Amino acid sequence: MKKRWVIGERDIDLELRLSRELSITPLVSRILINRGIRDVTSANEFLNISPSNLLDPFLLNDMEKAVSRLIKAIHEKSRILIYGDYDVDGVTASALYLEFFRRYRVDADLYIPDRIREGYSLNESAVQMARSRNTTVILTADCGTSSSRPVKLAQDLGIDVIVTDHHEPPAELPEAYALINPNRHDSIYPFKGLAGVGVAFKIVQAIYMTISSSSGLNGLNGLNSSNGLDSFLDLVALGTIADVAPLTGENRYLVKRGLELLTEGKRVGIKALKEVAGVKRGDVTVGTVGFMLAPRINASGRLSSAEAAVKLLTTCDHEDARHIADYLDRINQERQKIESKIKNEIRTKILNEVDIKNENVIVMASKDWHQGVIGIVASKIVDEFYRPCILISLHEDGTGKGSARSIPGFNIFKGLEECNDLLDKYGGHKYAAGLTIQGNNIPLLRDRLSSIVGNNLAEEDFVPRIIMDAEIDIEDINFPLLKEMAILPPYGISNPEPVIVTRGLVVTEPRILKGDHLKMKLKKGRAYFDSIGFSMATAYNGIINKSEKIDIAYTPELNLWNGMYGIQLKLKDIRVSEEVN
Repeated sequence: MKKRWVIGERDIDLELRLSRELSITPLVSRILINRGIRDVTSANEFLNISPSNLLDPFLLNDMEKAVSRLIKAIHEKSRILIYGDYDVDGVTASALYLEFFRRYRVDADLYIPDRIREGYSLNESAVQMARSRNTTVILTADCGTSSSRPVKLAQDLGIDVIVTDHHEPPAELPEAYALINPNRHDSIYPFKGLAGVGVAFKIVQAIYMTISSSSGLNGLNGLNSSNGLDSFLDLVALGTIADVAPLTGENRYLVKRGLELLTEGKRVGIKALKEVAGVKRGDVTVGTVGFMLAPRINASGRLSSAEAAVKLLTTCDHEDARHIADYLDRINQERQKIESKIKNEIRTKILNEVDIKNENVIVMASKDWHQGVIGIVASKIVDEFYRPCILISLHEDGTGKGSARSIPGFNIFKGLEECNDLLDKYGGHKYAAGLTIQGNNIPLLRDRLSSIVGNNLAEEDFVPRIIMDAEIDIEDINFPLLKEMAILPPYGISNPEPVIVTRGLVVTEPRILKGDHLKMKLKKGRAYFDSIGFSMATAYNGIINKSEKIDIAYTPELNLWNGMYGIQLKLKDIRVSEEVN
């Protein structure tokens, strides 16, 4: 699919001022400006990642109430139920809470609903189960913001519900004992990008700060070397990256430090998971988590019980960890097979039966699709066809459980809000949501959502964009520049890898590697660099063979090969050169 190359307007005066005051190159200044960083203070916070990046957790609504109630439960050794979600964010948040309460010898139970049988978030039968176990506090992990009826039932039964979540809130919040969510409409918390596990971390941080303060041991934001709060950050990084949360604000510290802990692999379950995933020695990166570790954790909640993944992350037994990791790896392989089958079926249907150029949205349903994997498939359909997509798994009773994914520019959660009369239930984020719908309402949903998308997007919005940071000559790529750019990671949402444009390059030694990867050397004048285009060989081979010169969008990076570092251009897109000979 052809992509739009978009290069934003430059603010040269600001570039030069940041460059001068921060002692960085104008290119790095421009990259910062493109990420919304326009003053020296913000730039210093972004570049100098430290615990000081962490915000005061008591800025979150209801935090004092939640902390007081949980400290009371700790002192009284009350029974607490941790009620988690079944994705990686919910699993890591649940594991964080379990580990924290175990340190205080608190009797904390875990409940994660079955994705197929119970669905997302707190439910009334689980509340009744909690009452039968004499639970005094239900602490949710990455869920609960939209669970008004179950929350009211619990409160009526004398169980205090503390909701910790980050999902988009409804107009009316549940009447919980405390509701901690940075995205509450009345929230003054400065950073809205915390994942569910990030919110869980803020709860624990606030408890540590309160306990330390009363003991005269108040440390920096509750994060000192003696209290062990830092040790939770491998879990926070896993959940934050897997949930595609923005890697800006305090998430930069949480993820950077968490990746260091994941690299060390001191947590028994993480070590076992890395082994089965084939993660060898070297730094664990955002990509390692997103493509190798997180899918295996997610697989249990998609096809089986997510509690196995929580156990993996909290066990101290090496043999137990290895058995669970092997099990998750097998489940993940099964998930891949199911996903591939569904994706191929949908692709075939779209290519043969749908005039995609005249469709604003893809809405499809089937009784044969596994509810646990349609979200992943929906993401891949969006990547290929660049339309908002809802895939629905139909049940025997006529209802359907769906997963929705969207493209930049269209808030799928807001779109579903405009269709709420057609839905039994829905919830989620700007670009990802879940829903329950009666089968006979699916055609109505398709038509209305198509109209909503059409009214909100222009024709060009259905063409994927590559946002460029700058256009430079290839001679300007060198080791000192790449060393300076090394201060910009971790990369992810809201802080993507820098993308550069260079024009008029001559291709030499093109070859296709296993996996459809394109490897070639590119030169202009005396500059000469290796390049790699992952999964790009088939799509771009015609351009390479027919063009005297090419223009490229790419990320320059250091590549370690045979013990030596070299510069490599990681390709994003290729065009026939616009440069005149």
